[in-house]
Amino acid sequence: MNLLDWASKFVETPSVSADGNHRIVARAVELLTELGLDARVHRTQVDSVEHHWLTADLPGTHDDGLILLTHLDTVPPGDASAWTATGGDPFNPTPDGDKLFGLGSADAKVDFVCKATAMAKFRGQELSHRLRLVGTFGEEIGLLGARELVRSGMTAGFAFAMIGEPSELSAIRAHKGYHVFEARIPLVIKQQNDVEAVHLIETGQSAHSSTPHLGKNAIEQMFNALRDPAFVGLNSIEAGQAVNKIPDHCSAQAWKSGSETGNVIVLESIHQFHDAWRELLASLQQPKDENFDPDHTVGNIGKIRVEDCTAVVTFDLRPVPGVDPEQAVQPLGEFAELRSLRRNPPLNPRENSRLLHAVVDAQKAIGLSERVATKATCTEAGLLSEAGLDAVILGAGVSIGNVHRPNEYTLISQLDQARRIYEHVIGTLCTC
Repeated sequence: MNLLDWASKFVETPSVSADGNHRIVARAVELLTELGLDARVHRTQVDSVEHHWLTADLPGTHDDGLILLTHLDTVPPGDASAWTATGGDPFNPTPDGDKLFGLGSADAKVDFVCKATAMAKFRGQELSHRLRLVGTFGEEIGLLGARELVRSGMTAGFAFAMIGEPSELSAIRAHKGYHVFEARIPLVIKQQNDVEAVHLIETGQSAHSSTPHLGKNAIEQMFNALRDPAFVGLNSIEAGQAVNKIPDHCSAQAWKSGSETGNVIVLESIHQFHDAWRELLASLQQPKDENFDPDHTVGNIGKIRVEDCTAVVTFDLRPVPGVDPEQAVQPLGEFAELRSLRRNPPLNPRENSRLLHAVVDAQKAIGLSERVATKATCTEAGLLSEAGLDAVILGAGVSIGNVHRPNEYTLISQLDQARRIYEHVIGTLCTC
């Protein structure tokens, strides 16, 4: 089995969350068939979109088995021309030295190839404990597949779960929670003479919303630009593809002094909300938790649009322990109607985690030093831990400053190392 060839096939198969997973699941079935593993394809309807996911099982004589789970969906690629390492095509897998560039190379569908290949080594063996491989959907838009896995009872009989996310092969024992909110800002519109419409564009730098300091938010730049006294009002504003991604493009139509007559959105309510947002971010600098990087709660405005005399803003918070996001956002309620859209639980460290010990042993067995860390992002591990499983995150490739932005890459050498770690953990937890 050539890991790089199959990794490339996974990258070249689009699987943006909102479009469903049918093509990448079909590709995963091809892989499992070649490995001699039986795949079971599942279908789930969410908001009129049919999503696909799959499982493969090896039986064991006892329960308390191991789940190997990877999400197969990705965030949208954004501006294709920004993917300079892949010739302007985010779905063009491009090796360069030890790097494989392409959307989903690190986050995280290529990890499924490593897990499937490791599982295949145990095909035909008598296992002491059950082993299940899962490729989920909709992780980037609310952990939809992991929620369905738990809801359908398919975690019953399992005690351990290894979740695929880029970690440079570190064992991630804890991560922050994740909360998504919608703010609806009421707008005042008035007819005004002596104005002229102008089109504005702000260009930022995309990054994962867990590390906003590594990006440049184009929405926030637009808010700042609209404070110029030359602008007397707004007509429209739009930005954002995924709330967990720093938006790198924002467009607006504003009004400045001229000779026309137009229906002008008064900017005061948007400025007031933006002021309150900046005060919120400043307040979230405390408390700090040195177990995480960043060491405090962070937030990101990921989307904005105007509809029915309302500016609709979608934003997220990633709280450190001790911060209640629902309470933290209350000051914004003075300027907008707030609604909680999504809550993803944190992964709290487990005392005497047998799985963590097995992963550390596996790292040492393949010649690595012990690597244990935490993660600022949120993953499916939080849900599986909440369901009672001992969960650890691990995967090839770099996370911080790499995923959710153009020219994402994984480290080719780490793909085989990840496979070997999975093999060792399976041998520890599922064989006699």
